[in-house]
Amino acid sequence: MTRLFHTTVQTGPVEFEVSEVHCTKVSLGSLDNNSYLLHAGGNSPLLLIDAATEPRRLLGMMAGRPLGVVVSTHRHADHLQALAEVIAQTGAKPFAGRADAEAIAQQTGVASHQVWTGDQIGCGGVSLEVIGLVGHTPGSIALVLRGTGTGPTHIFSGDSLFPGGVGKTDSPADFASLLDDVTGKIFDRFCDQTIIHPGHGDSTTLGAERPQLAQWRARGW
Repeated sequence: MTRLFHTTVQTGPVEFEVSEVHCTKVSLGSLDNNSYLLHAGGNSPLLLIDAATEPRRLLGMMAGRPLGVVVSTHRHADHLQALAEVIAQTGAKPFAGRADAEAIAQQTGVASHQVWTGDQIGCGGVSLEVIGLVGHTPGSIALVLRGTGTGPTHIFSGDSLFPGGVGKTDSPADFASLLDDVTGKIFDRFCDQTIIHPGHGDSTTLGAERPQLAQWRARGW
């Protein structure tokens, strides 16, 4: 099924703050894969979401600071090309969705700790809530970084939710599963100010996307 989402290829890293956590978003490779590096400051270890590709670039961004955790949002190869080298160079602990972990291990040789909805991944002051989203792959996960006070919550959605629609699916059943999960586990739980950071391209907010949910269901992609 074709996906026509509006994206802007980044020319350099994008920095933003979520409460006490500093986040760096970088676009890597020919498919504009987003990797996200999270750091709670001081000597605390870093957390990386999706070691997509360009491992030397990712390792250079760490500036000698320790990497504690790498989370893979799903099993597709374009999100995993740097995983084995980053783990080998840093000794970081890998995590992935339960139903995708075996496929990731087969592709990369990396045995990930398995997580699913309601689990927490912690690393050096960074705490992420795991949400399992079935449809783009059987074990895709999104990761929730909550703001404090009046700050918005940020969700790293992998390839399950983008500006303009859910991620690519291979059958009507997979599409229905993914849209149901995204609706029930994300749109029904979080407010319009929640910021979505996808696996490719631009970020968005739930408020910008919520009015389109019925349209997505009607068009079937």
